[in-house]
Amino acid sequence: MADFFILVILYMVTFSATAYIFLMGDTDYHRNGVVGKTRAAIVQVGMWIFNHIFPQSLQDSFINTIDRVLYTRNCYLQIIYLLLLLFITVTYTVSIQPHVEENDLPPAYSIGVYATLTINWILFLATSFSDPGEITEDNQQAYNEVYAFDGLMYVDGNMCRTCGFVKPARSKHCAFCDRCVHRFDHHCSWVNNCIGGSNVHLFLMLLITIALGSVYGTFVTAMVFVTMVRSRGIMEASYVGADGRLYPVTRLIAFQHMFMEYPGMVFLMTCLSLLSILVGGFAAYHMYLAITNQTTNERYKTAITNPQSDHQRQSDSTLKWSKRTSGYFQRRSKSDRTREEKETHWRGYSKGMFRNLIEIFFPFDVNNSKKR
Repeated sequence: MADFFILVILYMVTFSATAYIFLMGDTDYHRNGVVGKTRAAIVQVGMWIFNHIFPQSLQDSFINTIDRVLYTRNCYLQIIYLLLLLFITVTYTVSIQPHVEENDLPPAYSIGVYATLTINWILFLATSFSDPGEITEDNQQAYNEVYAFDGLMYVDGNMCRTCGFVKPARSKHCAFCDRCVHRFDHHCSWVNNCIGGSNVHLFLMLLITIALGSVYGTFVTAMVFVTMVRSRGIMEASYVGADGRLYPVTRLIAFQHMFMEYPGMVFLMTCLSLLSILVGGFAAYHMYLAITNQTTNERYKTAITNPQSDHQRQSDSTLKWSKRTSGYFQRRSKSDRTREEKETHWRGYSKGMFRNLIEIFFPFDVNNSKKR
């Protein structure tokens, strides 16, 4: 009996660890550590298996499909997301809602679930069809006045070869949408749209509602689960063991019994709990970007702009000695290192947490050319 519960726990831990490795393994923080090396090893093994086992025709078909779904602008992932939302809505309505009414649980439980799903539908559609801050020849000058060029990551006079005008600071030409975007963050295939200065607040709220909705859905499902166990007196019952003797029901036995009798409920609760961890981490990362006034694009470009690796920077923070002069080693002074860091390290556009959040949730309006 305990083996069943252990398998469920192992599944949840494996899913969470795998998701974390693949999502975070390529970041600056983990790239040279255990997580990054584990991700690289898994990818290499997977590529070796893919290249040596599957026939070339299947490889070409798979690669073409991935390229089309992930690297061209299309609505495939939008459809998948909407189907997932529909699946969650139907599963809750069929498997959970009847038990909420049957066990006289507060109506606020279901009201909260359906309200969260409705808000998520609205935010998803709003993010999908919103203007991320498209830069054109007509509004290029207005966007050019929003942010100053820092001279390091963003240099005045940098032309967009496709659009034919000077790119404003913090903008980027999106290869998927074929347009320059103000305060470009990234292109999100799930919403089939760029995430930029004009809609990043919608994207952030979408992530937050998914994370909070998953947590709340897990809570409601768990409450229904516990109420059903208590109302049926399962914990006061006994079961026949392998030796033919009666034993009192434990939590593990009760969980297995409910899984066998109500698989939809337990499956939904497990999936929502995993989704809350996965999306919660992603939402926390983007919230960190918001309060520090950074973009995903800038986080990746920082590693290129800063010539020193993480390991090298750590070495500089400890005893680092210059070349031998006059028969002994001279340590670089603190002022020298500080000056070098100012010259090579990107300092960003942060104005303080409060002002950064104001900038995110009340974005620049291109119809009003005043600088925020």
